[in-house]
Amino acid sequence: MSLLFSPLPRSTPQSPLLAAILRMTLLNLSILTIALSLIACGNSDDNSPGVPSTPDTPSNPTPPTSPDTGENHGGESDNGSNDTADTNWLPTGGAATIAADITRPFLQIIPNLPSNTLGGVSPGRELFITHWTPAGEGRVLFDGVGPLFNANACTQCHSAEGRKPVYAANGELNDAILFRLGNKQGLAHGYYGEQMQHQSITDSTGVKIATEGKMQYVNTAATDNTPAGIRFNFTPTDANQPLGDTAISGRISPQLVGMWLLNLIPAANIIAASDPDDSNNDGISGRVHWVNEGREQKIGRFGWKAINTSLRIQNANAMSQDMGLTTSVFMEPNCTVNQPICWTAANGGNPEVSDSSLDAVTDFMTALAVPERRTGDLQTFNKGANLFAQTGCASCHTPKQKTGDSIRFPLLSQQTIYPYTDLLLHDMGAGLDDGVKEKNAESFEWRTPPLWGIGIVARDAQARFLHDGRASTLTEAILWHGGEAEATKLRFKQLPSEKKETLLTFLQGI
Repeated sequence: MSLLFSPLPRSTPQSPLLAAILRMTLLNLSILTIALSLIACGNSDDNSPGVPSTPDTPSNPTPPTSPDTGENHGGESDNGSNDTADTNWLPTGGAATIAADITRPFLQIIPNLPSNTLGGVSPGRELFITHWTPAGEGRVLFDGVGPLFNANACTQCHSAEGRKPVYAANGELNDAILFRLGNKQGLAHGYYGEQMQHQSITDSTGVKIATEGKMQYVNTAATDNTPAGIRFNFTPTDANQPLGDTAISGRISPQLVGMWLLNLIPAANIIAASDPDDSNNDGISGRVHWVNEGREQKIGRFGWKAINTSLRIQNANAMSQDMGLTTSVFMEPNCTVNQPICWTAANGGNPEVSDSSLDAVTDFMTALAVPERRTGDLQTFNKGANLFAQTGCASCHTPKQKTGDSIRFPLLSQQTIYPYTDLLLHDMGAGLDDGVKEKNAESFEWRTPPLWGIGIVARDAQARFLHDGRASTLTEAILWHGGEAEATKLRFKQLPSEKKETLLTFLQGI
């Protein structure tokens, strides 16, 4: 039975958060009691991305040259049957791997986690699925959402099966997409700020607070140079507050896979893989997104533009921008100085999400497993892996990484994993230039998104790809690539149809 739905042993509760959770249902009594008593033992070991823990000797974590015979740059073998290579390519998340043929594959707990690491997992799950209410309503410690927000639960955007549908009929949009606002100089909109919130609460007098506006989409036709795509149109609630020349960038919610494993990749390895000046003349110039945190600079790892340096900060940022919840990381409401209603609305505490709750959510996401890679035909899988390397996909979507040490979750230490990312920023060309600079990431730069689990996502006919979901298929996503990936795209386009299908079959298996 999956631990996600299994009760933990019973013990005496030791915090107000537990008392609040226990009032939800009697079932949660058995799940949560020992959990919060263990939280007091320590938070997730948020290894600073700026300082590696105990990495291997720093080296460029390049992909295996070939999953068959090790020929130079993935020379394609006839049989793809090398046993050692097969073993190297079939695992996915090391000790965090689970079977893929399971329901809710993206919300399963890592098997064999020691009991002393489970303190935050069950309460973290409750917080993850909880529908938060406005301040003063509903359950204590689960209130304070808004006054402006995009979703009132993590599960409104993140799906256990992959990605939630984004585009509805007649230009309408579902909740699993949000919109970043800005320009190429990195300036947010003076009224709306850096993110548009399309939902709002009703205040204590019964008056509905006005939302910021409504976003709709129109499909764009394919041209000789670009595939079919999406364009967004914004209708402000207050006609006196137009967007002007502020750019709109849609951001869909990705699948949650191996988040803590990415957090554990040593900083030295990420830095070693960067080549901002293209010193090796291979056309790839990935660079680290150095993010200022106080007086330090740390490596950005999370978010479409790698703006968040750790999983904990990623979670706090989502709570702030998407749900309107304050934390010790982001204490201010997600409102600009020109939105006084936000600053006078009631709040659910100061902060609204306690450190223990934020740590519990981070523990839960740390414990999420990685679905194994899937193949019914190992020979075809290996040939597709060769093509993945030969076309140049692996130059950015680095197949193999190795984690450093984790004090809090030692099971995840020194694990060989296959996330298919270098966590670097890359110039993706004019077609994917969204016009929005975020921190030190230019408008045309994007973090290489991890591809593990992408094949499970692609099973859903409604699944969308790329940062704004403009691509309805993996092929369309590839064809939108430009900039540093232009040559790779051209090599893909030049493949015979049979080899294209082999490469796509490989992607559907990882």
